[in-house]
Amino acid sequence: MTEAIVIMLNNYFHDLAVAFLFASSLMAHLVLRHWPGPPSAALAQTLKRIAWGSLIWVILGGAVRGWFFKEYEWLPRAGTVQIPVLGAKHVLMFGLTIWGLIGVIKLTRKVRQPRQR
Repeated sequence: MTEAIVIMLNNYFHDLAVAFLFASSLMAHLVLRHWPGPPSAALAQTLKRIAWGSLIWVILGGAVRGWFFKEYEWLPRAGTVQIPVLGAKHVLMFGLTIWGLIGVIKLTRKVRQPRQR
């Protein structure tokens, strides 16, 4: 029973990390596009830490989730159809992650550039 609770919590925190990664990445893109004036270094650093920390949790928590998937999340009624569906979802999420991290990196670089007058 303890294992099941730990796996359940891992899955919840993995989902939360995905949400934080998406939100911080989206925010980085919005700051780049709409921020009035140059963004602060503190804002860029905060978004960078949230994004990269979330990515680490997504990878580590996702490895645990994948390892125990068949035991805790496999839906027998969905059968093997769920495998390509999960594959497609992960391809989409990988693309969104790359897009998001590009925004975080661009924001970090923009803040590091010396201000032009």
